Amino acid sequence: MSNAAMDTDVLIVGAGPVGLFLANECARRGLRWRLIETRSSQSEHSKALAIFPRTLEILDMAGVVAPFMETANRVTSVVVITHGRTLARMRFTPEESPYSFVAMVPQDVTEKLLAEELRRKGGIVEYQTTFVSANQQDDYVIVTIDHKGEPIKCRASFVVGCDGAHSAVRHLLNIPFEGAEYDDSFVLADIETK
Repeated sequence: MSNAAMDTDVLIVGAGPVGLFLANECARRGLRWRLIETRSSQSEHSKALAIFPRTLEILDMAGVVAPFMETANRVTSVVVITHGRTLARMRFTPEESPYSFVAMVPQDVTEKLLAEELRRKGGIVEYQTTFVSANQQDDYVIVTIDHKGEPIKCRASFVVGCDGAHSAVRHLLNIPFEGAEYDDSFVLADIETK
């Protein structure tokens, strides 16, 4: 991938786990690509934690599973206890997968591992760069992006929105968000204790 070239095969909007994985796959396949991210750096927060067996199989097929296996806390069962009383025991050991566990890897670590792999392949994330608009032509898309307040136009064969639930790409295309919000409340906290 060359930053000097404004034309690209794939413009990836969003450098979370999905965008980083897609950039790695584009690099592995020799495609021209750009990965843009509005944030100024990768996330430092856990967010999601669990990587399920099928995802590990896909990471394996892509050749990037090894650092995840070195980092993961492998979970094969869960016990739910309240007030000293066991409410449930659940085993998780799917025999049909070579990864018969849930790999507990915080999302910020997932992003770090994928970004490191991308750098090994010669790629970068263009931080502080925001998708603004896209205009479909016959066989390409003219995209306007904003890099630190400077509007930049580029031409891409494909634009892929990997920018989350509030995706600017999805909104531009008027594609509804499939699914629904959870009614339950959850708390995930990154804290230090002494």
